[in-house]
Amino acid sequence: MKQKWIVKRIEDICEKASSNIAQNKLEGITGDYPVFGASGFVQNADFYHRDSEYIGIVKDGSGVGRVNLYPAYSSLLGTMQYVLPKNGNDIRYIAYALKSLNLASFASGAAIPHIYFKDYGKCELPVPPKDEQERIVAELDLLNGVLEKQKAQLKELDTLAQSIFYDMFGDPIENSKGWEERKLGDVSRSITDGDHMPPPKSKSGIPFITISDVDKDSRSIDFSSTYYVPQEYYDKIKENRKAEVGDVLYTVTGSYGIPILVKENRIFCFQRHIALIKLGPDLVAQFLCYWALCASVKAEADKVATGIAQKTVGLNSIRNFSIILPPLPLQQAFADKIASIESQKAAINQSIAETQKLLDYTMDKYFG
Repeated sequence: MKQKWIVKRIEDICEKASSNIAQNKLEGITGDYPVFGASGFVQNADFYHRDSEYIGIVKDGSGVGRVNLYPAYSSLLGTMQYVLPKNGNDIRYIAYALKSLNLASFASGAAIPHIYFKDYGKCELPVPPKDEQERIVAELDLLNGVLEKQKAQLKELDTLAQSIFYDMFGDPIENSKGWEERKLGDVSRSITDGDHMPPPKSKSGIPFITISDVDKDSRSIDFSSTYYVPQEYYDKIKENRKAEVGDVLYTVTGSYGIPILVKENRIFCFQRHIALIKLGPDLVAQFLCYWALCASVKAEADKVATGIAQKTVGLNSIRNFSIILPPLPLQQAFADKIASIESQKAAINQSIAETQKLLDYTMDKYFG
């Protein structure tokens, strides 16, 4: 521990506050003040809960334990927890310190995981003098700024790819080009969900992917933070629940509607909040992914999503999605264009990995 640094419990340097805002109660409300949820901005309202910058932590459901800073004159949904530093500590420093902790490890509950301030509030954090806090924040902000620019490049490439889709196929719901239309279930070999068991707690074996392991922005799986199941368990899973190269995963709960193309022969299991689409001979996987990302297709998913605390798109609804079927050669031509874009994204992702490694090293240096 460095000189003049002290160690304090979270509950000694922060206080909590709760929100009673339910997303379904915001319908019809407009205004100038943003409301945020686990997945980010929800909508504007004519009220706000906090008049100064604050920390928010996901306390229920998908993304439980995630930490972010939020602006003044805004509010959080009830699935989030306000955390407010006290005693003059730098709020950005406390946010970084909280991010260094694995708060998700405090989660309890099978169907909807949740964490409590009374539990993680007993975790200890290093607290340096205020000027040292500000210096650390400046260093971490610089690295995060580089990461944000690199991620912005990825989004630009994703926008380009989606633009190519519209140029070649038009809006899939309007179908102004008159492509043949079929039900997704009729042109897929199978559409199943994952395992219904609670996420296992083992740290060795076969990776068990939860919806929290799905990166919304890059539409990829983070295998570094998974739970695991024994090999014998995987061996008993039905074949239509085993993902193979060319299959498409599709999130169905919480942050639903995210397609993920399986690109490598990697053995893993996944929870029931993720659907597995095994394609038939009339579909190319890249085409299916970018079809699912179209705004009009997402709007169709919104119409059939059910639930209050967490919206879910059921398997039967997915099977009944209407999908356009351009000729296979045209789908493949699209896939070839996407492959070129993906190679550019791979180079950027390599840079992101290197920046992230430096950021992780820096976080570990200060927070251990």
